[in-house]
Amino acid sequence: MPVKYIDVAAKSDLFVAATRAYGDIAIVGDATSGTVNSPVAFTDPATAAAATGLPGDVGNAISMAFQQSPGPSKVWGVRIDNANTAAEPNGKWGLALAEVAKLQVQIVALANVSIPVTGSTGNASAIAQLLAHVSSLSGAGGGDGKERIGVAMLPSTSVDVNQVSASDRMVYVAHRATKVAITDPEPDAAAAVAGVIAGYEPHISMLLKPVNIHQMTNFADADIDTLNTRGINWLVDPTLIPGAGIYMGEGYTGDPGSTKKYIDIVRTLDDITFRIKAELIQAIGNFRVSRSGLRALVTITQAVLAPLQAREVIEGFTVYIPLLVLLDKDPTTLTPAELQQIQTAQANRRVDMTVLCEYAGAIHRLHIDLIFK
Repeated sequence: MPVKYIDVAAKSDLFVAATRAYGDIAIVGDATSGTVNSPVAFTDPATAAAATGLPGDVGNAISMAFQQSPGPSKVWGVRIDNANTAAEPNGKWGLALAEVAKLQVQIVALANVSIPVTGSTGNASAIAQLLAHVSSLSGAGGGDGKERIGVAMLPSTSVDVNQVSASDRMVYVAHRATKVAITDPEPDAAAAVAGVIAGYEPHISMLLKPVNIHQMTNFADADIDTLNTRGINWLVDPTLIPGAGIYMGEGYTGDPGSTKKYIDIVRTLDDITFRIKAELIQAIGNFRVSRSGLRALVTITQAVLAPLQAREVIEGFTVYIPLLVLLDKDPTTLTPAELQQIQTAQANRRVDMTVLCEYAGAIHRLHIDLIFK
């Protein structure tokens, strides 16, 4: 029998790093049957509008979201309680969205609800509740992994932007969608765009992505200028794309003055934030506030970001822990103030870390000087 100098027993214990779903949708609205304020998950468009689903506005909107290609894998539907006449946020919209707040979804829309035009207050409370919902859950008090965006639409053919509230957590859509047949339900552009967004990874720009919805005509150039300056996306059939089809005219968030002007920036930031939190949670309560412990934190963070850089989701990154800089120094060279910083961090067991990611979005405008000589 041959002599074995090294004996290795190989075992397979593979694991998948924590990842966040990026395309789960919640749609809230009216339905003709179903339990009110009770989220129902759908993975099949045929069942959403059926009698056993949530027939009516919610079911139609869910079906519209599933018609997109690529589209969502899961859509939650919530029926509002029309018998609830209380003022918001305890009214029918607020209580339904409170149930959505418990879900792990990334996109929220209201079924067959349009932003009111100037002089009208219809649906204003519903849109306000949607905005408050996505803003609060995406803020500091929203909870880990609850960050999300809302999608809302202008009335068909409308370019009235006077009642649109600026927010980089909202995606607004202008459309001229129409029924194919008179018996068809009203096409829900917000649900359609929500389905489009859900079908792509967060870092993919929404510009010129196809939208499966019926639209007869394009907006006039002057109308597009109005929409463009207010951060409102429009649906268009571009002349330069062969054949007929409806596409996203832009990929804006609802705040043109924000540093997060485009949808993909917000979604990518949410995704990276979740990934870092999900990996670093293993360090909480285990790693020491020491040189070796903090270096392990850096290594874990690098393990999250390096694959994203390799896939060109981000261009580069830097992980910086100020306390680690002090711990790397020769202890005999530390000043009393630096020693106090180390002692305070170890006593409080709190470590500050900065992660800098360089993100380069897709080209949205290209200027060409074509010169003939």
